[in-house]
Order: sequence, then C-alpha cells, then structure tokens
Amino acid sequence: MEAAGTIEDLLKIIRGIEAVFLLDEEDRLRLLDIELDAEKKCFMGLGLCYNSGIREVLRCPLVFLGITTMDFDWGCQSHMILKKDEEIVGEEVYEESRIEELRKRKDVWFLHQNFVIYKDRVNFPRDIIEKQCCFELPVLTPEEPLPDPHGLGQYLSCFPSTPGDTFLKRRYYGGIDERGMGTVLFGFKVRG
Repeated sequence: MEAAGTIEDLLKIIRGIEAVFLLDEEDRLRLLDIELDAEKKCFMGLGLCYNSGIREVLRCPLVFLGITTMDFDWGCQSHMILKKDEEIVGEEVYEESRIEELRKRKDVWFLHQNFVIYKDRVNFPRDIIEKQCCFELPVLTPEEPLPDPHGLGQYLSCFPSTPGDTFLKRRYYGGIDERGMGTVLFGFKVRG
C-alpha cells in the first residue's frame, strides 16, 4: 500500500484537514448502505435525493476519509443540485458576485441563502412533491490539484449525508463531532 501512504500524506497538507483515514472494503459497503437508506428518508420521503458523488468515489480503488475543520475550503462547486430529468433546475451558488447577480433576476427564487431555484425550469414545489425532481449530491473534481510528484493522478471527492457523516466519525474518529467538524471522501483511481 505504498500509494496509500503517499496519498494520506498529501491529503494531510490540505488546509482544514484534521485527520485522514483509508476506508476498508467493509466500511465502504456499510457507508453505501447508509447512503441508500438516507436517500429513502430524505425530506421525510416527500422528495427524491440521490448521492451520485458517493457512488462514484466508492468505485475508486483507494478511498480516504478526511475529517475537516472550519478552515477547510469547500470550494465553489455546487455540493447539491436539483435536477428535473437531466436539466439542472436548482443549485448551490458560492460566488458572491454570482449570488448578487441572481438576486436581481425575477426568474430565480432563493430556497436558502445560496441555493437557487430557476423558476422557468420547474414548477416548485409541486415538481418536488410529485417526485419529478431529484436533489443530487454530485461528485466533485479538485479545483486545485494536489502536488503529485509520484504520478498518482487526480482524485474525486464527495460529501456523505448526515447519517454517513455520523457513521464515519464514530467509526474512524472516536465519535467526536464538534461544531464545525465535517467529513469529505477522496477517491483515487491508482491501485495501492
């Protein structure tokens, strides 16, 4: 597992990563079961949710858990999108200039301070209740690549659901769950 040790060292240099753990196969399967169950319970069963990111990352040969602090940079990519068929009808927006631009538009509704619904693309909330839309947690690609002196290749990342986060903290971090602490998964295509 030479590559695993090198990757673990590289992940530890990311600002806001408190600890790094290599997930074993049993825990990867358990996490997938937890995520599937969480999808069924999402929005008390009134809406659909699909964590495509977790599925894609868990298919990678090497999967690492990062325990994050408030200093972790979550990036500007949408961590959650709302899709109707294959069209994005809502998304998280993190860039302040884009948020300000969207606030001026009449065809946009803010579900939360940074989650926008595009009114002309969806009948909200009816399409959600009728399960014509699905909230998706997508896979994320690195905005800034890790230093890669060993030719390990790029990685994917994703965020687990709240039940997945709780499981991972219990299993790998002694159940510690302080305010501002989170989890992120990194998947690498290299073989250990």
